Amino acid sequence: MFNYAESLASRNTYMTSIRETIADSQRTKPLITISINGVPEVSKSQKVYTTSDRIEGQVSIVAPADTRFDDICITFEGTSRTWMERFGGTSTTSGRTTVAQTVSSSKAAAGSSRVPFLTTEQFLRLVQPVDETTLPIPRIAVKGKTYMFPFTFVIPQNLLPSACTHITENQAVMDAHLHLPPSIGDPAVLTEDKDDLAPDMTRISYAIRVRVIRARETEYKKVIIADTSLRVAVSPECPDAPPVHIETNSKDFVLQKEKDLRKGLLGRKIGRFSVLAEQPKPLRLVPNSPCPPSTTVPVFLAFMPTDPEIPPPELGTLSAKLRTNTFFSTTKMTYIPTPARATPDPTVGNYTESTLLSSRCISNVKWERDYPSSKPRYTAQAIVPVTAPKCKQLVPSFSSCFLSRSYILDLSLSVRTSNHSQPSLALKIPLQVSQPPLQAIAQSQAADSGVEEFFTPRVIAPSTLLQEIAMMPPSEPQGGEPQPPPPPPQQTGQVSQLPQSMMVRPPNRMPPSGYAVFGNSGGVPVRIPDPIGISPGCG
Repeated sequence: MFNYAESLASRNTYMTSIRETIADSQRTKPLITISINGVPEVSKSQKVYTTSDRIEGQVSIVAPADTRFDDICITFEGTSRTWMERFGGTSTTSGRTTVAQTVSSSKAAAGSSRVPFLTTEQFLRLVQPVDETTLPIPRIAVKGKTYMFPFTFVIPQNLLPSACTHITENQAVMDAHLHLPPSIGDPAVLTEDKDDLAPDMTRISYAIRVRVIRARETEYKKVIIADTSLRVAVSPECPDAPPVHIETNSKDFVLQKEKDLRKGLLGRKIGRFSVLAEQPKPLRLVPNSPCPPSTTVPVFLAFMPTDPEIPPPELGTLSAKLRTNTFFSTTKMTYIPTPARATPDPTVGNYTESTLLSSRCISNVKWERDYPSSKPRYTAQAIVPVTAPKCKQLVPSFSSCFLSRSYILDLSLSVRTSNHSQPSLALKIPLQVSQPPLQAIAQSQAADSGVEEFFTPRVIAPSTLLQEIAMMPPSEPQGGEPQPPPPPPQQTGQVSQLPQSMMVRPPNRMPPSGYAVFGNSGGVPVRIPDPIGISPGCG
């Protein structure tokens, strides 16, 4: 029998042999390099890919020694990972729960007090076929030789129906879960000065993955001898959604609020103050654009004094904050979560972060007095600009099986009733962040350019004046025959800078929406001004 020293020596020898075997396998591991056309290999400013974009590139494989292999697998994969802490009375209901929703078809489970279960499921997997003629025969990668394999992937718009099979009743929820989610919580695709407002418990990432596979000679089990991936940023198209239907007693959104105003804290009542806001148009993201998206929120104010002699209060500060809600769960969600609905659900977590967008004085907004009844009433209107913060990287609003992202705009308006009293009213407005197709954005810009054509300063060239003279009817002299019209001007190659719509006697053309043509204006459209809002430099 071996004594203690001999047993310890044998164990050390065995462990040393294992470490040497692992080191040898690492030294003989093929080196895989993934490169995308037009993108540097080392670049922190990632290019964002959207729906229907093509990701083209090549894979190079170099073996440090003659290596036998059987197959090379090139795929485009998506991964969704969430984890959350649970607390309970037993070890099976408390601890950290981890769910990895990946493209892998394998499933595993681990039963411990800290990790009750672990599941893996597929939601996206695109395979690049490898040309068999480019593989060596026999399947042995020669030492030092470089093998190149091209790849092309197209970002899809939707997932396959098999990616979400737990929703059978609510078609709207199922359509949302089958929409391709954006990259979120992945530090590999974020720039140094950007933050996508995602917690550490959530991540959705996309990557190009390359694996070199070899089958064992004895049991023919496939073994991965080399595995490398390159992550990319994906932000799929998300069209504008209709306005959110808000119930009367909603706890998530408040579009209207009223309050009695008093002269000071304990003074007499001076009137009723109300604020009403409309749902704004979505913030439209444009991938790889340096300009942040923006929209506006119309806010309507009203004041009904208790005494006709009481003037309306002086308006104070109007602040706007963007509240970002990230919902996550370790079990598949069957509804689209909201802050009020996710609060009583122990299986759904909510990470909220608030970002100040603007805070300005609106004392220059003027009240208007009207008389709808026997009592006077004062009204005012303000336009609140909303621009995405530069230091944050917003992603489109989405809802998937395990992750969801939504936005709320918090508005706070204060009024001055005395030197020491400034009551305020707060609104919670739903805000959608969308990413419409580039064609829709181009059409919208083309429509806007037609409107701006009428108001762009232009210079009338001499050739244009000659053309206008040639278009005039001939004039008859006082005592003779009518003179023939002047000859047409010669083409000098100079292009007129006056738009066709503003030429003399333009063709029958309707003015753009929001404009009118008056009889004494010579056929030139006149703009109907919009209500004046808040100046960006106010306060």
